[in-house]
Amino acid sequence: MAQNGLARELPREMPRATNPVHKTTVVPNPAIKTQRVPFSGFEKALCISFSLVVFALAIALVSANISIGNAQSTLQTVQAKVTKVQASNTSATQQISELSSRSRLSKVAKKSGLSLNNGSIRNVYK
Repeated sequence: MAQNGLARELPREMPRATNPVHKTTVVPNPAIKTQRVPFSGFEKALCISFSLVVFALAIALVSANISIGNAQSTLQTVQAKVTKVQASNTSATQQISELSSRSRLSKVAKKSGLSLNNGSIRNVYK
């Protein structure tokens, strides 16, 4: 049943065999010679300059990568040296605090036959 007459069934067509009526073949005409259009001087110069720019950018990129690698290597070397110096400074600071302890000063004073007067002691910090 068609819904309110809006839809209807169209007749089906039978598929036909597809046989071309006219067979055409293109035969090149030997009298007509095809030639490529030569590049102009401007186009040649433009291609050469573009190639040189691309080549220069490639060389600059490789050079920049090498420079970055060298800088990173130098940075790692410097960081290793800084770490060693910081460890040495920490060790020296610990030795200073051990050598300037009150108990050690008392021992050195007794060995030398000196007496410790607490009123005349001054602590100096840098």
